[in-house]
Amino acid sequence: MDKKTIGAKIRQARRARGFSQEKLSEIVDISPRQMCLIENGNSYPSLGTFVNIAKILEIDINQFFNISFKNIEDERIEIIDMIKSTDRKNLPLISDIIRAVVKYR
Repeated sequence: MDKKTIGAKIRQARRARGFSQEKLSEIVDISPRQMCLIENGNSYPSLGTFVNIAKILEIDINQFFNISFKNIEDERIEIIDMIKSTDRKNLPLISDIIRAVVKYR
């Protein structure tokens, strides 16, 4: 994800929680200038800073990246459904791919 999008999401969450840039930067232990650079998309926060910001703003880090995790059983069902609907000529290829993944994992 790009710096501008991350910065905008941090700014939006900060404002929604009623924090000023100065207050959040103080809590996170970075300079107000660094917080400004992050929110304006001119700098990435360090991983530690990013985790602290998310924790303070009560945001799941996955929300920044639009990540959603599927239940493993749902994933299996989806894969099985894809295999069932695959053209018969592609089944040997799919079989080879699955065998290779199992063999080299």
